Amino acid sequence: MSGPIESSGDIEIYCHPARSSTRGTVPFFEQIQPGERLSLVFVPSETSVPPFSLKVFSPSGANILDTLVRDPPTGAPQSPPPIEFVVSAPGVYRIEIRSLTGRQRGDAKIRVG
Repeated sequence: MSGPIESSGDIEIYCHPARSSTRGTVPFFEQIQPGERLSLVFVPSETSVPPFSLKVFSPSGANILDTLVRDPPTGAPQSPPPIEFVVSAPGVYRIEIRSLTGRQRGDAKIRVG
């Protein structure tokens, strides 16, 4: 991985520390440390239809976030606020976003530590 986050699929995923001032879809290239609160936004393709299933897995494989998102936080001025979670251990965290009504999906890996 070249940076702290690597995203692939039809749904683009952006993640950065909540302490940073950017709310939009600006890539973050600095190192992420254990104990930091991360803000997650994602941009679905134009053909994606809500709701979306969002899952975040820790480096040990434990599911630390499993939720249904009806209005995606895209980082645009009128979108909902980013989804936040805390990374507590070093390693690679995995993010999965799936459209429940279609075949669109997005996967990301975040390197912590």
